[in-house]
Amino acid sequence: MTTPAAAEPTPTTGRRAAGGMRALTLATVFAAASGYLVMLVAGRALGPADYPLFATYWGAFFALGGVANGLMQEATRAVRSARVGPTPGAARGAGATRMTAAAREAGAPAPGTGGRVRLLPAGLMLGLALAAVVTVSAPAWPDLGLPTFSGVGVAVMAVGILGFSLQAATAGALSGTERWGLYAVLLTVDAALRLVVAGVAWWAGDAGLGFALATVAGTLTWALMIALSPSTREALARALDVGRRRFWRNTASAMLASAGTAALVVGFPVFVTATVRETDPAPLVGAVILAITLTRAPLLVPLTSFQSAIIVYFVQRRELGPRALATPLGLVTAVGLVGAGAAWLVGPWLIRVLFGAEFELPGAVLAALTAASVGTAALMVTGNAALAFDRHLLYNVGWWAAVLAALVLLVSVPGPLDVRSAIALLAGPGIGVMVHVVGLAVIYRLDPEHAR
Repeated sequence: MTTPAAAEPTPTTGRRAAGGMRALTLATVFAAASGYLVMLVAGRALGPADYPLFATYWGAFFALGGVANGLMQEATRAVRSARVGPTPGAARGAGATRMTAAAREAGAPAPGTGGRVRLLPAGLMLGLALAAVVTVSAPAWPDLGLPTFSGVGVAVMAVGILGFSLQAATAGALSGTERWGLYAVLLTVDAALRLVVAGVAWWAGDAGLGFALATVAGTLTWALMIALSPSTREALARALDVGRRRFWRNTASAMLASAGTAALVVGFPVFVTATVRETDPAPLVGAVILAITLTRAPLLVPLTSFQSAIIVYFVQRRELGPRALATPLGLVTAVGLVGAGAAWLVGPWLIRVLFGAEFELPGAVLAALTAASVGTAALMVTGNAALAFDRHLLYNVGWWAAVLAALVLLVSVPGPLDVRSAIALLAGPGIGVMVHVVGLAVIYRLDPEHAR
C-alpha cells in the first residue's frame, strides 16, 4: 500500500504539480459525495424524529471548525509568502536576496516580529482553547437543542475540535508548500473515515452517539499523515513570513472572519429557524432548511476544500490587484447557474426519492436557492483574495457585513420563507463581495506598489 509520502514527496511545478491539482479535484469531489452519503445514511437510520439532533450536532461542530479554519488560511498565506520571498523592491541586491532565501529555508523567524512560529504547536494551542470553549458551554447545550449523550457527546466534540485544529495547521502547511497530492490524501482520508464510521453506526443500529463519532472521525487524519509522511513533517517545519505576534494577530483576524463564514454557511439554517413567522407552515420550514443544505453543498463544499489553493492563486497574482478576481468569480457564477438549471429540472424528484415527499419543494424554489449560493461562493473568493493581499481587516469587514445584511433581509423582506431565504442568501453575501472588491480596488489605486 502506497503511503502518502510516496504520493507527493516534494513540492513541484509543471507536470507533477498539475497531477497534484487533479488529485485535489478528485479528492474534493469524493469529499462532497461522502458528505451527501453521510446525510442520507443519517436520515435513513435516524428518521425524522431524531435526525434534527444529528444535524444540530454536525452543524455546531463544523461551525466551530469553521472558526479554526482561520488558522489554516493564515498558515497557507504565511508559508507560501515565505517561499515566494520579498516583494519587488524589498531586497537590495542579489546578496540580500540569497540571505533571505537561506534564512527562509533554515526556518529563521521574521526579523523583529516576536520569534519563530511552529505550526503544529500553534494548532495544539488553538485546539485546546476551542476544546475548553466546548466544555464550558456544555450546560447551555440542552437549551440550544444540542444532544449531550449523557456528557459523552461533549467530550467527543471537545476531542474532535482539538484534532480539527491540528488538522487545520497540517492542511495550511501542505497548501503553503503546494503539496497538493498530500493535501488530496488528507481530504480523502478525512471524508472516508467519516463515511465509514457513519456506515458502522447505521449497521449497528446506533441512533445517536455513533453519528456523533462519525462527525469527528475525520479529525484523526493529521496524525496519520505525520506518522506516515516525511514530506508532511517537512512542510510543518517550514518558516513563515511573519513572527509569533503578527502570526497570531493575523490568525485571530482570520478566525473572526471565519466565524462570519461559519455563521453564514453552517449556521444559516439556525437563522431560518429563529426568524420563522406565524404564517410559515411547519413542513415548509423543515423542507427549506434541508433544501438550503442540499442546494448549497455542490458549490460551497468544493470551494471550501480549495480555499488554500485559491489563496495561493491570488498570492501569485498580487501584481494584478482586483483584476485577479475576474476568472474565479466568472467560474463560480457559471457553475452556480448550471447548478440552478439542474436543480429546477431534477431537484424535486431527487428530494422525493431520497428523503421523502414531505421534503419536496417546487423546482423554481430549488433553482433560486441554488443560484443564491453563488453569493456566498463569490464572497469566499473575494475574501481569500483579501487574505492573500494581506488585508485582514477588509476580509473581516466584508464577511460580517454579509452576515448582518443577510439577517436583516431574512427578517424584513416580505413573502414566504423560501423567497426570503433565497433573497437573503444572494443579496447579503453580495454586499460583502462589494465591500471586498471596492476595498481592494481603492487600496490598489492609492498604493499599487504596497498592494503587491
